[in-house]
Amino acid sequence: MARTRARVLSGSDLLRYLTCGPAVALEIMGDEAASSWRKLIGSPDSSRAENEARTRALYGIDNANTHGSECAATAARELEIFFPSLGKGPSNTAKCIDCTLCIIKPHAIAEGLAGKILDAIEERGFKFTAFQLFKLDQANAEEFLEVYKGVVSEYNGMVNELTSGPCLALEFQGSDIQKTFRECCGPSDPEIARHLRPCSLRALFGKNKIQNAVHCTDLPEDGVLEVQYFFKILDS
Repeated sequence: MARTRARVLSGSDLLRYLTCGPAVALEIMGDEAASSWRKLIGSPDSSRAENEARTRALYGIDNANTHGSECAATAARELEIFFPSLGKGPSNTAKCIDCTLCIIKPHAIAEGLAGKILDAIEERGFKFTAFQLFKLDQANAEEFLEVYKGVVSEYNGMVNELTSGPCLALEFQGSDIQKTFRECCGPSDPEIARHLRPCSLRALFGKNKIQNAVHCTDLPEDGVLEVQYFFKILDS
């Protein structure tokens, strides 16, 4: 397919592009991470990246779609802007209105399923309005899951799962969003989900009632509270 040669944006153009809407910032770790990432995304000119079969060739319209730090020193400076060691970085994008919470659980992230789950969610027509990785401690997990204490026998296991590694929290907005997204997730027991809702997230990606891939808000009145807990309280 023919492609019009991309225009390399000026510094002022890049600044306007970066501030025109939400962006996703990631810390990527590994041997020679900065140079490896820049090699993966390719040239800032997406028409040159096309010849190299790089990420910018697939998704870029210019040099603004994907950024990569030039070197380790630049990476350290840029990471401090988004993920400061002291204080607070840029604000998140949570709206906390007509919303529901989804958590991609630590076991799913450890198993490399986060991308597949996000793809499945988007294929079903849901678009997230906030997206952030969290590492919960015991107190946070117990407080968040307190509504299940004494109600479900898996409570302790649920707390242990939520503290076992990073989890990915997402906010979704829309009319009757708690009900529609809960239907997308399916029954909490993946085995039951595979019988009743075989295309649901838990049927596709869950292992058992504790490692069931995703958490979703159960009650409509809890949607705002759960979103606020992650994106206003934990992120404060």
